[in-house]
Amino acid sequence: MQTSARSPRLGLAPHALLALAAMASACSSGAEETNNTFAASITLTGADTDVGEEDDTEDTADQGEDEDDDDGGPVCGNGQIEPGETCDGLNVGGQNCLGLGFDGGLLVCQDDCSDLDISGCASDSCGNNFVEDAEVCDGSDLNNQNCITQGFDGGVLACTESCSAFDTSGCTIETCGNGQVDEGEVCDGTALAGQGCISQGFTGGQLACNANCDSYDTSACTLETCGNGAIDEGESCDGSNLDGETCATNGYGEGTLQCADNCDYFDVSTCNDGDCCAAKDTPGCQVSFVENCTCAIDDFCCETAWDEFCVEKALESCAAVCE
Repeated sequence: MQTSARSPRLGLAPHALLALAAMASACSSGAEETNNTFAASITLTGADTDVGEEDDTEDTADQGEDEDDDDGGPVCGNGQIEPGETCDGLNVGGQNCLGLGFDGGLLVCQDDCSDLDISGCASDSCGNNFVEDAEVCDGSDLNNQNCITQGFDGGVLACTESCSAFDTSGCTIETCGNGQVDEGEVCDGTALAGQGCISQGFTGGQLACNANCDSYDTSACTLETCGNGAIDEGESCDGSNLDGETCATNGYGEGTLQCADNCDYFDVSTCNDGDCCAAKDTPGCQVSFVENCTCAIDDFCCETAWDEFCVEKALESCAAVCE
C-alpha cells in the first residue's frame, strides 16, 4: 500500500490504485492510441544489469502482445470491452457510482476485466455503522464478513472510510513472510511474482510487497513524465496540477491537497475535517462521514448543536482529522 500520512476518504482503495497503475502501460505499436487505452501487465524477466532488464522487459512485452494478437481473443487492459469482459480500464460501459446506488466517487474496472471495482465509490450514509443501500460495509458493521471469508487465515477485517470495500490490511496469511508467493498471496517479501514497477504501469523505480502479502507497494516507483506539470498517462496528478481535485473532493472539509512525489496519488496529509473539529452553536458539520458517525453516537450533535462533546466523539470514535 502506498505510504502517505492519510488515505483519502473518497479516493481509491489501495487495490484500486494498483488496478489503475497496472493498466497504464502502452499498448502494442500497431494499436490505435486513445485517451482511455491501457496495456496489459508485462511480466519482468531477470537480468544481470539494469540495461539488460529493460531490454528483456521490452522483448517480453512484444512477445506477449504478439501472442495476444495471434490468439485473437480479448485483451484486458486495452480500454475496449471485448467478449468475455465486463469492463476494461476506465471503460465501464457507461456506468458510474451513482447508477450503482452510491452518492459519488470514481468507478473503475478490476484489473482482470472480470467485474467493476466499486472501491472508489462513496455513500452519504457512510459512517452510521449500518450497511445501507450499495454499501459493502459501514464502520463496525462488516455485513457478517471477516478475514477468513475474504480468503485470509486470520486477523482483523475493517471497512474502508468510503464504505465501498473491506480493508484487509489487518488480515494475515500464515505463509506470509516465508519469501515465497503461496496461495492467496500477491507477493511475499522480495518475491514479487515476476512483477516490477514497469509491469505496474510505471517507467522505473523499485517495487515492493506490502506487509500482509496481499498487494504491491508502488510508492518507490517512478514515471519519467512526472514533474512536467501535465497529467500524463499513468499519473493521478503532477505538481500543482491536481486535475480539479481538492481536499473536499477527497472527503475532507478543508486544507491543501498535494500531489505525491511520484505523481501516483494525492497527498492528503495537510487536509482536515474543517468545522467538525470545532464546537459551534449550530448542528452538524461539513464532512458527511464524520457527521453521520458522531450523530449515531449522540443525535444532539445533529439536532441541536455541535458542542465540545461532539468534537471529542468525532476525534475518538469517528476518525476525524483535526491537525
